[in-house]
Amino acid sequence: MKGFELPEKVRRFLVPGVLLFSLLLLTGGLHFRNQSLGLPLEETTNEDEGVVSGVEAGLPENFPEDIPLFEPADILSSLESQGRIQITAQTDASTERVAQFYKREMLVWDWQPVGSLSFLKDGRRAELTVTAESGGPTTIILTITP
Repeated sequence: MKGFELPEKVRRFLVPGVLLFSLLLLTGGLHFRNQSLGLPLEETTNEDEGVVSGVEAGLPENFPEDIPLFEPADILSSLESQGRIQITAQTDASTERVAQFYKREMLVWDWQPVGSLSFLKDGRRAELTVTAESGGPTTIILTITP
């Protein structure tokens, strides 16, 4: 069965648009520093909002042990803000293979599906966005909210 193909103009802006929108939602307008540019990762404290960490290229220290990560994949960035974590990764695997992995493995770890790629466990929510451009790598965006 041939997959659905988006028009070129839509494909060109879909992944960057989803990434930017997710980043804006996650950061909540907070400032951060980019580890991948070689800037030191700092924590800033705001009495009203708590500790906020910046963007980095690996998993955060407090990444939940009960959330599987698709392999092989390269982690492009991770961001923590107000208890939320967002991981962006890239793989050469198909979107279907990635989606099937998470649908299967999240159940193994007792996460309950509440949508196609959205899961709940112990009051936490894990949401995935899996996209790919024609002939390009697959981008995985995993957002975990407390």
